Amino acid sequence: MKRTRTLVLLMILLVPGIAAAHGKAKHVFGTITGLDTAEIQVLTKEGKTVSIGTVAETKYKNRGKEGGENVPKVGDRVAVDVTEKDGKFTATEVQFSSSAKLQKPAKE
Repeated sequence: MKRTRTLVLLMILLVPGIAAAHGKAKHVFGTITGLDTAEIQVLTKEGKTVSIGTVAETKYKNRGKEGGENVPKVGDRVAVDVTEKDGKFTATEVQFSSSAKLQKPAKE
């Protein structure tokens, strides 16, 4: 019984901290319609195009993996963590997955 109480108390104390750790970050979800070295354009599912600036510190993750040649392409699905200043978005992290479909092996 003591173990259960301790576990419940621990959960009560930790859950608000975990939720607060996420903070008030903003996110943009959608499909990349254009990109260059300084900006990504994302078409949201609401049909709105959002321009998001990128900086040297912007992190890119392809299917959750960071590093290497992780460069998104037009047509990729994205979830972008952004900061907003003066009505403009800047990407802190871009998570993407390729829209390329796996090719089926040729039949012999």
